[in-house]
Amino acid sequence: MERRPLVASRLAFRTRFMTPAHTVNLGPAALKNRFFLNIASYDVTRGSRLLRSALALQSCTNSSLSGHRVHRFPNSKKDGAIFRAWVRFVQVKRRDFTYASASKNAVVCSVHFTPEDYHPGDMMQFNMGCRSKNQVRLRVGAVPSVHATPSSGPPSSTCGSAPGGKSDGHGSVRDTARRKRELCTALGDIASNGGDACTASAAVFVDPEQEALFPLAPQSSVLHFGSQCNLRPSHRSSAVQAQPKMVSVGTQTERFEKQTSTPLPSPVHSDDESCSVLMDKPGDASWIPEEEMRSDLSDEEPMQESHPDLNAPDKFIVCQSQLMSLFTICPACCGETQGKVCAACGYQRFWQNQPMLHRNMPACNLLLSGAIHFSGCMASQTIRMLKLFGLQSISVGTFFRHQRLYTISTIVQAWQNEQAGVIKELKEMRAGLILSGDCRSDSPGHCAKYGTYSLIEDRINKVLDIQLVQSSEVPSSSWCELEGLKRSIRFLTEQHMQVSALITDRNRQVAKWVREELCPKGTRHFFDVWHIGKSLGKALDAAAKERECEDLKLWRAAVINHLYWTAASTPNGNADVMEAKWKSMVNHVQDIHKHDTPMFPCCAHPPLDGEARNKEWLEPGSTVSDKLESVATRPALVKDVRQLSPQHQTFSLEAFHSLILHFAPKHTGFSFLGMYSRLLLAALHFNHNGSRDVARTSDGEVCYAVRYPRFRKGGWVVRPVNP
Repeated sequence: MERRPLVASRLAFRTRFMTPAHTVNLGPAALKNRFFLNIASYDVTRGSRLLRSALALQSCTNSSLSGHRVHRFPNSKKDGAIFRAWVRFVQVKRRDFTYASASKNAVVCSVHFTPEDYHPGDMMQFNMGCRSKNQVRLRVGAVPSVHATPSSGPPSSTCGSAPGGKSDGHGSVRDTARRKRELCTALGDIASNGGDACTASAAVFVDPEQEALFPLAPQSSVLHFGSQCNLRPSHRSSAVQAQPKMVSVGTQTERFEKQTSTPLPSPVHSDDESCSVLMDKPGDASWIPEEEMRSDLSDEEPMQESHPDLNAPDKFIVCQSQLMSLFTICPACCGETQGKVCAACGYQRFWQNQPMLHRNMPACNLLLSGAIHFSGCMASQTIRMLKLFGLQSISVGTFFRHQRLYTISTIVQAWQNEQAGVIKELKEMRAGLILSGDCRSDSPGHCAKYGTYSLIEDRINKVLDIQLVQSSEVPSSSWCELEGLKRSIRFLTEQHMQVSALITDRNRQVAKWVREELCPKGTRHFFDVWHIGKSLGKALDAAAKERECEDLKLWRAAVINHLYWTAASTPNGNADVMEAKWKSMVNHVQDIHKHDTPMFPCCAHPPLDGEARNKEWLEPGSTVSDKLESVATRPALVKDVRQLSPQHQTFSLEAFHSLILHFAPKHTGFSFLGMYSRLLLAALHFNHNGSRDVARTSDGEVCYAVRYPRFRKGGWVVRPVNP
């Protein structure tokens, strides 16, 4: 007797078929092609899992192998009454079926349920092709009530027994043994003959008798045609606009015959035939569909037509009931239809709610994410609003994925193009830059995460550069302003651009760095008047609270106005003249209009008599006059007055920082790229609208309006109206 090799004797292929005790041992012949054995073993195991969905009725032979939907028994603890009704239905045909027999693997096929037992919404979506058969749910409390006619073939499993359990009769045991022998013979023949992988898989997966009993109907009658409408399937996909639980999937449409998605002329219906037939008239030539109009028989999704401008077409909000009413009439024969294929003329409907981009990404999903991001809205608030309205929308996660992959890069590219255009415009002016620079923190206080340094060219009123500095890059958040200025100046140097004047606030770090690095290269550094006037007003308010100094409140506005006049009346920016003009204010409030300095010997106003005087003069040598003199002649303030900007200020930059609050509010935290993209959006918006002309009447006159700004504290101003 020939001895088998040790390896072959130890190699046993064990496959679970009906019960854990039933195994299939393959001998040395199976070693000739181990790859095919692996495929066969997978299919056998899969087949056993499918056959485990045994029907609880002994007279029913339907299973998942035959393409039928099977339903498990309800939970006996949660739905006890419904569970007992299911068991009593099975006991009509199987008296030996007990409550203990209804294990978690006992099922009843869909033949024993009426159409009314299924959820009407799922049935409608199934008829439209937007939900597969396995996704149609039973109604709550549905009970099987239809006893199917017994089939002529043997049952696929024992009635009510848990798959994998023991059988009641000897016939089932003999059938199992016979299937095992046929399975071993098939595997041995395949291994000895060297069949291909597909043959091995089919030989093991499909039993000859089972194939005769349970023909697999949906083998090649399904075509995938993408999504049809925006409904609510139960699982996630990326086919339409939807939240995680409200996303439709690819539609499966049954292919009865070769059809086209283009409406055809209405055919003439024949009374003696169940299907519609095209009646050829005498003299009519036979119509042959063009190659591009033929149905695609492959399983791949058809290529979607690319729209030249997907944002150009208008979008509308349509209720689901009104949308579904469009599918009740066939566009070819104008007859009533209940599904995706017209039963009268065979017209196959193909429709989708939006065009598809690459990788089957819906275009409106990306457009919605772009609209939320580009408008500066908060994604969570916008999507919550759409959810409360009942409008199907994308999820917050989808928005951030689109932001990371598409919208941020689009914004950066748009800003680079805008910045290149501004630089080109400035280079054509052939003059040094006059810049206004300031830093903005992303949150109030001294614990900011980001610092944004912006530069605006005052002559053209456009943002030239933006630098976002994270506080972790510098020693503390107060250093973000200096670091942002250094990066901006480095960028301008790389572009071969010279800074002629720089207007900033009185930041001491910035002032020292500019004095040491930029001033030797010809850059003049000025201070913004508004910032100095703001600090001066606070000092006057504090001094007015002291004893015998209440009259300072009357002179507060006049002193600040004199600061603005000091800068505006000195266009050449002479520091000595501005200092003399500023110190003359101390004599002016005491009714002394001649001064001892040659730079400004006397006041420039005419004599103030009668109605020209609206305030009482301060007494020379009084407490209030001495207090005003100590505040106005502080060395630090006088030094800053010498650097007042005579012509250009930072009011445009402050307006830009106010605009940033719309795109990046301080009460919301953003990632670095999220914050940077919103800053660039604000810059693009400012550059596009900053130089708009004012509104005018039909006669060409400028329109004005009365405004009540906050800094006026109840006062009003007149401003031109923007269109």
